[in-house]
Amino acid sequence: MNDQATDQAKASSKGSGLAMLAIILGVFMAILDTSIVNVAIPKMMNVFGVSQSQIEWVVTAYSLVSGALVPATGYLGDRFGYKRMYVISLIIFTIGSGLCGIAWSNESMIVFRIVQAVGGGAMMPISMSMIFRMFPVEKRGMAMGLFGIAIMFAPATGPTLSGYIVEYLDWRLIFTINVPIGIVDIFLSMAVLKEFKMEAKKRFDVWGFITSSTGLATLLYGIGKVSEKGWGDSEVVVFLTIGIVFLVTFVILELTVKDPMLDLSLLKNGMYTLSLLVSSLVTVIMMGMLFLLPIFLQNISGLSAVETGLILLPQAIASGIMMPIAGGLFDKFGARPLAVIGLLITAAALFLTSNLSMETSRATIIFWLTLRAVGMGLMMMPVQTVGMNTVPMEKVGQGTALSNTIRQVSGAFGIAWLSLLFGDRKDFHTAYLSDQLNMVSTTVIDQVTKIQNQFIAMGQSAAQAKISALNYIGGQVQIQSTIIALDDVFYLTAGLSLLAVVFSLFLKGAKAKGGAGGVHMMGE
Repeated sequence: MNDQATDQAKASSKGSGLAMLAIILGVFMAILDTSIVNVAIPKMMNVFGVSQSQIEWVVTAYSLVSGALVPATGYLGDRFGYKRMYVISLIIFTIGSGLCGIAWSNESMIVFRIVQAVGGGAMMPISMSMIFRMFPVEKRGMAMGLFGIAIMFAPATGPTLSGYIVEYLDWRLIFTINVPIGIVDIFLSMAVLKEFKMEAKKRFDVWGFITSSTGLATLLYGIGKVSEKGWGDSEVVVFLTIGIVFLVTFVILELTVKDPMLDLSLLKNGMYTLSLLVSSLVTVIMMGMLFLLPIFLQNISGLSAVETGLILLPQAIASGIMMPIAGGLFDKFGARPLAVIGLLITAAALFLTSNLSMETSRATIIFWLTLRAVGMGLMMMPVQTVGMNTVPMEKVGQGTALSNTIRQVSGAFGIAWLSLLFGDRKDFHTAYLSDQLNMVSTTVIDQVTKIQNQFIAMGQSAAQAKISALNYIGGQVQIQSTIIALDDVFYLTAGLSLLAVVFSLFLKGAKAKGGAGGVHMMGE
């Protein structure tokens, strides 16, 4: 960063506490709404009288629209100003939340969720761009650490908050609660945020936007269907093919136009690309864990949504505490030691979690999850920050848009891939355990006879008791195969963490030097 840009960043960082609060509030709400709705799905199905496949679009529409809009945020911020775009996004999100709260049908809910997603999808990359303009290099670690609280805390607290609201309050509150908070944040943002605007006026890349948004939306939809239907399903293949074709077209266009929607030349920056690679691996690990662990807690252990959320809550608190600590350490020591130590802790926690069984206590599960959260909280923001610190200031908007796009695809891929792997391993273990039981042995016969006698003692006939005994054993096979399959996935994610450690060894150990840029502040 040149001296002028450094002085501007230092000036803008003074009194930045309220500005960070304004940004964190908005991003927290936007990320929270990607997970908070899931718990309320059964309730909305009953209220609107629709099927599972119909109600899924309430969740799918939000993720597709928010993901498709991310590539355009760099241009919009550069063209119209980042403060202005943040406030506009916040207004749209707040209006969409209020409309979702009064939705009268599944169709109206889907439309209003799209409105909500237009605002929510833009807030994340725009906020990151503002932070990198607000703070000089030596203070970005702490700033991104505070920002990371929203990124890590929101998805982990979503199920807990949503479960409590659905069970004890009105389910519509999961949307309407955003309205008063959003209104306060709108006025706070208008009052305390500084305007940042690039001097250069670029043309809007229409074809780049069309190909990127279409490609991302269809790709994310196709990936989202993988866990349900598998990679070979015709619907999945069609949407993945359309998405890949449009994205390849997008890449070709971006390499030839004068003012691209996303500046793919940023990928020539080795440190930026390396940080994207590591953060993508971590996103796969994180999203897979958030998606799969509730299967054990609710389907196997029989916990309610609220109980499951309470078990997941300590890890959210731990990551929230670690984020600003990691930010301060990054400003002193750089990313490499934090990334390596954090990923090793994450790998150790996942190896421990691969020992999950029916006998595992809740306290032990909470410890494993909290340990994993400490590791991820230690390395997440430093890895992202070290890459962005090498991006020239005039391309920060492009850099955050590109990194958020890749991270969104990584998260969707992680859920799809690990879910499918979990299903395959479950089928494998079910077949193996069933084969073991089918082997005629004294032990198996004695076990069936013992269980049969227990059912006879409960008043069943010998024939009924034998059927009940076999059904019971079959159920136990399903439970055990599910647990062992989850253990397999956790073991694999531990291996992915170690792979990320190898890549992290090439990150900069010392603080990165920021790029120079032609950015100026307005409204000072």
